[in-house]
Amino acid sequence: MPLETGDLVLCAGTLEHTPLLDRLAPAREAGFDGVSVFTTDVTTAREAGQSIEELRERIEGEGLAIGEFDPIAKWFPSAVDGGGLLAMDDSEALRCAEALGARSITAVVFAASPPSRDELIESFAKLCDRAAGAGIQIQIEFIPFTPIATLEDAVDLVEGAGKLNGGIMLDAWHLFRSGGTASDVLAAAPHIFGVQLDDAPATPAENIVLETTNARLLPGEGDADVPGILRALREGGAPAPLGVEVFSKALNELPAAEVARRAYAAVQSCLEKSR
Repeated sequence: MPLETGDLVLCAGTLEHTPLLDRLAPAREAGFDGVSVFTTDVTTAREAGQSIEELRERIEGEGLAIGEFDPIAKWFPSAVDGGGLLAMDDSEALRCAEALGARSITAVVFAASPPSRDELIESFAKLCDRAAGAGIQIQIEFIPFTPIATLEDAVDLVEGAGKLNGGIMLDAWHLFRSGGTASDVLAAAPHIFGVQLDDAPATPAENIVLETTNARLLPGEGDADVPGILRALREGGAPAPLGVEVFSKALNELPAAEVARRAYAAVQSCLEKSR
C-alpha cells in the first residue's frame, strides 16, 4: 500500500549496519508502515545475486512500503563523485526507484565549489520532470555543511524549480543545527514531502559531521523540539510520512529489533506531546 501522510517509516540510517532484508521484520513488528532504502542497499544486493524485483517482492511481502530511495548526489553538472552512498547517478537512481516502487528520491548537494543557484534550479527541475513519468517525487535535503544549508535554501530551490513533484526532505537534526525552528517548518510545510526525525543536544559537537553520522539521538531525547516540529507539519498540512533516521554508534551496538522498537516508541511519544 502507498504511504500516506503521517505513516511511519524506519529509515535505513537507523539500522545502517543491518542488511536491508534483515531490517524488514523488525520494522514491521515494531509497527512501522514502511522503510527507506539506501542506494548502497541495491548495489550490495546485486553483488549478492539478488535482483531489484526480489527486493521489492520481499519488502511488499512484509506489508511494508518504500519511503525514500536515498540519497543521490550526481544530479547536477558540478556535483562531486563522493563514492559509497553518493556514487549512484541520477539515471540509475530513477530506474532503481521505479523498479522498487519507491515513493521518492532524496537529492543532496555536494560540490567542490558552491554551484550557482541557476545551475541547481535548472538541474532540479529537469530531474523532477524525468521522475514525474514514473510517479516519483524528488526531495531536496538541506544539510548545514553543504551549499543547500538551510530550510530557507531548500524552499528557494523548490520554488524556483516550480515542479509539482519537487519538494523538501526535512531532517530534524539538520533543521536544528542550521538554526531552523518549528515556525520555519510551519511556513514551509506544503513543500515538505519527506521527514526524517531524530534529535540533538543544545550544544553541538566540535565536529558536526561526526556528530550527524555517529551521535544523533532518538526523537525526544534532545533539544530539537521534535514535538513542535510535528505540530508544525500537521498544522501546515505537510503531505509527508514520518521517518526516523538516527545515525548512532550507541544504537548500532543493539539488536535490530530493539532499535526498531525504541525508534517507534520515541516517535509515538513525540506525537503524543505534539497534540
